[in-house]
Amino acid sequence: MSRKVTQSSDYDFQVETVRLLTPEGNKSSVFLNRRVDNHEELGTCTEHYGLVQNADLINRADEALDRRGMTDYERKIYVTDNGSKLRAIYDFKRDADKLVVPEVGDEMGFRLIVQNSFDRSLKVSFALGFLRLACTNGMTTLERELDMVKRHTKKIDINSLLTDQALGEALAKFDDAANVYTEIARKNVTQQQGLNVLQNLQKKNVFSEKVREGIASIWNNPRRDEDGKAGEMRNLYQLYNAGTEWLTSAHHTDSKGNELGTYESRRFELENRVSTSMLKPFEASSRNESRFNRLILAPKSEAIVQTA
Repeated sequence: MSRKVTQSSDYDFQVETVRLLTPEGNKSSVFLNRRVDNHEELGTCTEHYGLVQNADLINRADEALDRRGMTDYERKIYVTDNGSKLRAIYDFKRDADKLVVPEVGDEMGFRLIVQNSFDRSLKVSFALGFLRLACTNGMTTLERELDMVKRHTKKIDINSLLTDQALGEALAKFDDAANVYTEIARKNVTQQQGLNVLQNLQKKNVFSEKVREGIASIWNNPRRDEDGKAGEMRNLYQLYNAGTEWLTSAHHTDSKGNELGTYESRRFELENRVSTSMLKPFEASSRNESRFNRLILAPKSEAIVQTA
């Protein structure tokens, strides 16, 4: 089957690093990364910075996947902040790539995320995660072996970063990484306990009140059979999915009320931070009954109750 490739903006532009001058016209110790085509300034760096072109990174990912026969994917590329950041998302949805969470019958594919930046905000990275096929929400993993990351230095070599061996080892751990979802799916919670969990996470600054209210709105009104029904016994996996669904589908804004694009840096980072911050205590509570009981306990303040 041929691959389906979409782009939100052009990523295939060349970037150069040039030394800046002092007001007196002397060479400074600061360098500038800028686009060759339009001289758009992307970020500053030092002489030790190692430039990685977007096209080289994407080509490396494509070639590594091709060599393993993994060509049946959907690829989306997002370039944000005037070209200073790149994220490429490779989604694998075919039957051979699916994993199932048996407790709820939910199916997951996997996702490769490639990142690069020219403003030093992102390291060069290839990271494997999960894709919930019911709604195409991205899902994080707690397995560090699935992340291949390098800093932008003069010695950076992307060919040594995403090797056939590294990709093979990461894929071999894919099943193990998915076990966390099976474990949290075994921890049953009532409708009210799910709301208690969200309030407890807010109190621990895992997310803001706005985020908690958004996730609660999904929890109170599940949209899919795999997510159960409001008022019936459900589980932490379904509560986690309420979180990823809201984070992925909601219209997020910055502090000035400006809507953030689908993969604008701040939104992407919010989704990943909150998703991981939810999964960690859920995974810990699935292994420790005392932690689970504390997680679902109604806060000392008045508990938040379900509303229609």
